Amino acid sequence: MLKVISAPELARNLDPILQALEESGTTLIIKHHDQPAALLVRFDAYVAMLATMDYSGWERWIEEVRAAFPTSVLSPPRRPKSVVPAFIDPADIGYAPQFGQLGTATGRRRLAEELAAMGIQLEEPQLGPVYSLVLSLAERKRVLYAEDLKLAVEEALGRARPGRYALKEVQVNAHSGFSSTAEVSLTDNDTLKTGTASGNGTLDAVFRAIQQLTGVPAELEDFSLAAATQGSDALGEAVVTLSQGSNVVVGRAVALDVVEAAANAYVNALNWLVRPRPAPPPQAGEGKVPVGTS
Repeated sequence: MLKVISAPELARNLDPILQALEESGTTLIIKHHDQPAALLVRFDAYVAMLATMDYSGWERWIEEVRAAFPTSVLSPPRRPKSVVPAFIDPADIGYAPQFGQLGTATGRRRLAEELAAMGIQLEEPQLGPVYSLVLSLAERKRVLYAEDLKLAVEEALGRARPGRYALKEVQVNAHSGFSSTAEVSLTDNDTLKTGTASGNGTLDAVFRAIQQLTGVPAELEDFSLAAATQGSDALGEAVVTLSQGSNVVVGRAVALDVVEAAANAYVNALNWLVRPRPAPPPQAGEGKVPVGTS
């Protein structure tokens, strides 16, 4: 619980306050004219904060100070560039389920700051879906890397551009020595469709199920899968190349689950195939009425 006392109160009760501080370690804010003026903190606690650079703890404390002094202008401490770690603690962006935090206003601001430091400036409407996707990643990853945030931006903003098809769910069943089966659910212009297909391997079954649901004839020209970020829980990046006659398109997607990434990449490629293409410009003389005719 945040403790706030006035300067006169500190002067009158200095000895008992120092004794209580020594016993409990509670940080005190000294206010002057109803504004925060100074901190009274036990020395070893201050040294520990500097040593661990507990920025998520600092941010929670800053939020408490904001609540106690709503008229003050306070900002969370910024990381000096020299101590920016190679990874990002999910708690720094508001994901700390052990404290009941599954997204916070402070975490949202910190994400915007992290992205801005990477040269990515987002408008508020764009930040919402990106933050939701980053929280989803934080739920499944121990730490986040800069590449995770960059790919989350690309993925979230890519989803914001609606296509005809959108993957909803994919489930696979594979046994050694037997063909694989896949059940796929997707929307076709907001109409939910679900289908099942078998194939020579998990991804073959997934692609066949998607093709049956969409009815779009397409040839799979190429498929690749690679780790897009660092760590043992890296995001997988799938790239699918489809062709339809002379029309060749590429779909790309990232996800922790490689099957999900591949399915989304296939659907994204299909969306490019079915996207209306502009009509070719008229040839010279086409559409003109000959002079002198009635």
